[in-house]
Amino acid sequence: MSEPSGNRKNVVVLGAGMIGAAMAQDLATQDALQVHVADSRQENLDRVLNRAPVRTHHVNLGDPAVLRGLLKGSDLAIGALPSVIGLQTVKTCVEAGCNIVDISFMPEDARVLDALAKQHRAIAVTDCGVAPGLTNMVAAHAVSLFDSCERIEMAVGGLPAVRQWPYNYKAGFAPWDVLEIYTRPAVVVENGKTVVREAMSGLELIDVPGVGTLESFVSDGLRSLADTLKVPNMVERTFRWPGHVELMKVFRETGFFSLDPIHVDGRSVRPRDVTAALLFPKWTFEEGEADLTVMQLKAWGVKGGERRTYTLDFLDRYDPATDLRSMSRSTGFTATAVANLILDGTLTEPGVFAPEAIGAKAAWGPAAAAPAAAIAKAQRVA
Repeated sequence: MSEPSGNRKNVVVLGAGMIGAAMAQDLATQDALQVHVADSRQENLDRVLNRAPVRTHHVNLGDPAVLRGLLKGSDLAIGALPSVIGLQTVKTCVEAGCNIVDISFMPEDARVLDALAKQHRAIAVTDCGVAPGLTNMVAAHAVSLFDSCERIEMAVGGLPAVRQWPYNYKAGFAPWDVLEIYTRPAVVVENGKTVVREAMSGLELIDVPGVGTLESFVSDGLRSLADTLKVPNMVERTFRWPGHVELMKVFRETGFFSLDPIHVDGRSVRPRDVTAALLFPKWTFEEGEADLTVMQLKAWGVKGGERRTYTLDFLDRYDPATDLRSMSRSTGFTATAVANLILDGTLTEPGVFAPEAIGAKAAWGPAAAAPAAAIAKAQRVA
């Protein structure tokens, strides 16, 4: 990577998919930054290049050696890669001494890299999308408003604005990671104990103002919140249009989401690979097709001897002016807001952090006494 001109800082966006492209567009509006975008698909890079003044790199980001070479001269990386290489990507960045903000829904807990990040004086903020991500910041900030917080419930979903049979759904981020929502066991906190629930359990119907009736189910969105917040009852749920969950349960129970190979006509295949090949094209948004992102968060507790409830309602829609989908904006802009806090020197302490550290008055720097300001930056799409 070449040196930036003048005093501009080099930022590299790893992945030019729907969300990576939105992050690149957002960052490229800042004159102080030289934005680089890397992806293995040239068509993705061409799309970003047509929309923003960025430099593109057609490389295999799954190769740590290639990534290390790309990171030379970078001030910060933003990870927007599939979850399967999420931890590997963060590890490579911190070993290179490069700060990173990552949105991948990796199955591992990236905090295992905390000592490594401190050793290399690198900052890594992971799970930094809309959920997990913005939900973590708001939940931690809500806890700070109570003397004692007793319960937090949150629900988030990215949906096509118009329902279409048979799936009533289209994927606003990597479809492969969507399947993780339907298969990965969900961690919740009940009566002060961490409990594991089956994915897509606890189905409920919820009326959302401005949207209509949605179904919600328990999903693995608490992540680090399960041990960083001292709240005895917490649950994260995912929103979908009614009817979608039952169909996904049928798929899962039939084995379509399995990663265990089966033998068909003498050939070994993984059911999920076949499902992906058939399903994902039908989950792809058409050009200009509208979507929406909805989030609800409620917190109950006691302040000054009085019982109180705090509620956040978030609804964002596709922006035709920029042709950025809502899920790309709400996820990507959360990450770029946190990236800017690192670039401007607000966040300075090395290590691996979950997003709630920003909302919880963590000892990052001068702005730490006002977490609401940091959250406001991340909420600019609302």
